[in-house]
Amino acid sequence: MKICILALALGCLISSDVWSANKPTTLALEGNTTLHVGELAVLQIPPDRRYSHFDGNTGAGNVLVLARRSKGRMSYRAVHSGSGTIVIGPDVPKGECISCATLHYFITVVPQK
Repeated sequence: MKICILALALGCLISSDVWSANKPTTLALEGNTTLHVGELAVLQIPPDRRYSHFDGNTGAGNVLVLARRSKGRMSYRAVHSGSGTIVIGPDVPKGECISCATLHYFITVVPQK
């Protein structure tokens, strides 16, 4: 019983900011997402088969590193301040517009709070 009360009291003392720090931010398609160093970001790959070969390599410079990859979802950790862009090019038949279907995710990483 004492352990339960202690655990409850400790839980109440912990700031909600600590809990929210573990929640990943979803990267905005064709928009800018600002992250703090250490935060997690999630990129949802569209279910369209044109994007099935995206391997998670970002092209976002050294501001993000791939933390986890699963089908249709990439998780990144912000590791350095700066800006970067993730570009996902489609697999399209010859002659179709590639730039029309290319996806961009713009990221700005700022120092920790």
